Order: sequence, then structure tokens, then C-alpha cells
Amino acid sequence: MNQTADIPRAEYPRPLLVRDRWLNLNGAWRFAVDPDNVGRREGWQRRELPGTAVIQVPFAPNSATSGIHDCPTHGVIWYQRAFEVPASWLAGGCRLRLGAVDHNTQVFVNGEFVGEHSGGYAPFAFELRDYLQPGTNQISIRVEDSLSWTQPRGKQAGTTRWPIDYDGVIGIWQTVWLEPVPAVSIESVCTRFDLQSSTLTCQVDLSHQVEGQLRVELRQDDKTVAEGVSEVTLRAETRVSLGVDAPVLWSPDQPYLYDLRLTLEPLQGEQDIIESYCGLREITTNDGQLLLNQEPLYLRGVLDQGYFPEGWYTAVSDADYRQDIELTLAMGFNCVRKHQKAEDPRFLYWADRLGLLVWAEMPSGRIFSTELVRLLADEWSDLIVRDRGHPSVVTWVAFNESWGVWHQSERAEQRALVESMVSLTRTLDPSRPVVGNDGWEFSQGDLWTLHVYEEGDNLSDRVVQLMDNPGIAVTEGENGLGRRIGALPGASVTNLPILLTECGGFGFGTHGSEDFSYGELPETAVELEARIRSAVAVIRQTTTLQGYVWTQLTDVQQEVNGLLYFDRSPKLPLTTLRDIFGDNA
Repeated sequence: MNQTADIPRAEYPRPLLVRDRWLNLNGAWRFAVDPDNVGRREGWQRRELPGTAVIQVPFAPNSATSGIHDCPTHGVIWYQRAFEVPASWLAGGCRLRLGAVDHNTQVFVNGEFVGEHSGGYAPFAFELRDYLQPGTNQISIRVEDSLSWTQPRGKQAGTTRWPIDYDGVIGIWQTVWLEPVPAVSIESVCTRFDLQSSTLTCQVDLSHQVEGQLRVELRQDDKTVAEGVSEVTLRAETRVSLGVDAPVLWSPDQPYLYDLRLTLEPLQGEQDIIESYCGLREITTNDGQLLLNQEPLYLRGVLDQGYFPEGWYTAVSDADYRQDIELTLAMGFNCVRKHQKAEDPRFLYWADRLGLLVWAEMPSGRIFSTELVRLLADEWSDLIVRDRGHPSVVTWVAFNESWGVWHQSERAEQRALVESMVSLTRTLDPSRPVVGNDGWEFSQGDLWTLHVYEEGDNLSDRVVQLMDNPGIAVTEGENGLGRRIGALPGASVTNLPILLTECGGFGFGTHGSEDFSYGELPETAVELEARIRSAVAVIRQTTTLQGYVWTQLTDVQQEVNGLLYFDRSPKLPLTTLRDIFGDNA
């Protein structure tokens, strides 16, 4: 369907899996806070919500663009709107898709309960065929969130707030849309390229088990350059392998993308046609080196929290994602570590197009519990399946700095969780390196990553000490965490690539008494530049490092350690930053 220009975030929200018919449900929705949790009992799902509040979806309450202010980020809130679908959609399947809603979501259509989902970052969908009626329909969405650290919440402040935590999020924060689908539909596509054999393997997940045929076409400049077919026999997953002659490889220097067309032909029922794309690239490790397309890769990364001035968790426009990536590249970085947030797929789309490597990270909880184990495993699995087709994503990060597994050196079940998440990740995607616990207390993974915020000779000395003895402390008392060692007893870091994945963090500028940065604030831009140059020079002189991640891209609330202010204006000229961080530095 044609989308009107006044709908916010009107672009197709799932770039790896595009259908030609869809209905964007972003825009104005009725909104109500349910402080006493009486809405469902009183039947709000069957009548108009109380009050006159209106929210702009997909922006979370309290963001400037949402139109809703002073909304608690815990408790219960409701959304509601009317919609119509073409009559032709009523004859077959019609799926409601929600990109991300934080945290527990219940959906009602025309007063009937459709389904629910828990998790704040992964997409989910419901089949509406049995709930739709001709003409006008009504959808009501109930969302409940808490301040608990037993759920994955990343940097959203909970019952406690560290100096590095930010205001929380509740509710819808990615696009909501409808699309008609056949009885059996293509639900995900993942591509892996083997450089030695020049073979592209497409793994395709389906909505149901089916008997039929899947055809995959690889297209270049509107011409089919490779084609393959798989017979599907009572399975909901299949693979197709294609030999590619004279492949054009994807890399940051040449982010070339091929088009993909997938056609599912069931023995009975309607076919499903999907448009997608892929990048032919291989990311591996060997003998202490990180390799892209079998060539050494040195990561020049920056930490990106993924917050936006007007939309908070959500970019106001698709162009804002592109701008962030272009600024990152203009400063000389080739990689971004998306920190404690699973970013909107549109960000990954632009990273694919523009050639920015991405470290994808699971947002952490901070209290180990059965609830946290279940939520982490479920949501991380969904996010890997969502994003494993993006060529820009080159590393998975399951945990950060032992958050939620604080006692893994003493409690076997916590160490087992980290190691099982590494194994789960490798099972779902064997084509990328996995970081089990980023920063310290290495147990299992493909990279050994360290967080060192010291400066000058102290930084160099600490890194060298850790390489000589992984059992020494990476940090002592940071944020009251106590002594944290580089690797746990019995864990081997031999022949693993070593990266400094948090460093720097120098603040500049001031917003108030609660300003946070690593070290003293420099008084002038000249002093800021000198400190950054000195630290990066020390890092680059440590030749055993395979790269680094600088903290951080932008200021966010009390954190003033961004290279950019929150409005994306640079603290130093972009040419100066590129001279420091670029590949010719």
C-alpha cells in the first residue's frame, strides 16, 4: 500500500525481508497511563481509552517527539487506534509486526486478546486473520514495565542508578505495521559467504513446516548471476548454496551489496516472494589476528549508546541513523560498538550500505536469576536471528563487564550462563566471532577484550601486564565493583586476538554537578586534543592489540565523554578527529 508522507518513520522497517504490500501503523495513537492496573479488568481493550492523551508512535513516552511527558517508566500504559485493511487482505493471513516494545506487551484486536510478548528489544508478530472484520478495526496494546534489574534493560536506570545509567524507556519504540502473508511465509534470511570456495549459503526460516520448493536468485545490476533451489520437506527451515563467479567482496572500503530474491513455492497454497540483499564477506580469527576476507583487520571503533536528542531510544528520522554513521566514518573510525542496546534494523541497513563494521551487543540485566536467564536466552536468540543477515555485523557480544553475572568466579551457575550463551550464539550463527564477557573476567569466546581507562604509560603498562598475566586486575574499585581480573581461572586466551574495547572516555564541556567522565575534565579543547592524541598513540604502539573502541560517540545526559555533543556537533573539528583516529594516523 502507498504510505502517506506525514507518517513518522515511514520507511520500510525490515530491510532484509521486504514485501511489496504493507500498512504502516505509526503516527497518532490514543494513550493512557494505568497506575492502578485496572484497564484490562475494566475492559479498556473493548472501548475507547480514558482521557484525551495522544502519543506519536514509534517514540517512547517522555521523548520530545512522542508528545507525552512525565510518564512513569514502570507500571502499565495503554495504546489504541483504529485502522482499516483492504478487503483483499481479509481472505488470507494478515500479520501484525512490532519492531520493539519495552517490556511486556499484550495485544487486543476488536476487544479480543491476540497474544503477548516479553522483552524490550526483539521484534515479534501476531496473526490477525481470525480477529479482523470488514471496515474499521481497533487495536489496543497494553504494555507493562518495571524497574527490576532481573530483566535485560541495558543502561536504563532501574531501582539503582549508576553514573553511567540514563533515563528509562517504556512502551513502543520501533515501527508497528501490518502486512498480508500467505499461509506459509518466509520469516528470516541469513547469508554466509565462504571465500575459499566462493560459495554463498542462504539459510531461510519459514513460519510453518511445509512441503515445496525455495528458489534463491543472487542479482547484480538487475541481472541474475547465481541461482539455487532447495526442496523443502516438512521443515520450517532450509538452506540454498550458490557458487558465485568473480565475487565482489563487501568491506568498509567497498561496501558492495548484491540483491537477493527469494520465492517460496509450496505444493499447496500461495507463493511468498521476498526482496533482500547480502554482502559477500568473511570474518574469521587465526593465530591471534582478526581477519576480514582473509586479510588482517585492525578495528578503530567507537562506543555508541544509541540515544537521540528528540526521540531518545528512537531516531526521529531514518536520516538520523545515516548521519550518525557518516559522522563516525568522517572521524576515521571503521567500527561501532552498539553498547547495551539492540539497535533498530534501519541503523544496520545504513551500516551495510555505507561500510561501517558493527559489534552487536545484548543489553544486560544486573541481578542473576532464573527470570534473567530465560529472558536473556530468548531475546538474544531472536536478535541473532533478526540481524545475522547484515554484513556489517561482525561480532556478537553476549555480556558486558560481568553485569548480571557478578560472581561467576565463585558461582559455577553464573559462569555456566556466560559459556552457554557463547555456545548458543555459535549454534545460531557460526560465521562470526563471539565475545562472551566483554571487558574482564574472560571465560569463553573468540576474542579477548579488555576495558582499560588509564592514560599514558599507565595504560601501556596495564595492557602489557594483562598480556603477561591475564589473572591480574583489569580494574580496581571502578563504580564500587571491586577487583576484576582479565581472565577467570582455567580460561585460556592463548592465540586469541586481543582488543581494547573500552578506553579513553575523556570528558569535555559541562552540564551540571553530576557530570561523569573518566579522569579530570580538560579545561580547553587544546588540552582535550592533546590527551586524545597521546592515548591513541600509546594504543597504536601496543602492536599486540588488534584494535580498540573509544568511549564514546556522543554525550548522553550526565556523561560528557563524547567526541560529539548530544546534538551531534563535534567537540573538535572532524578533520582533527580523523587525523587522530583514521587509518593514516
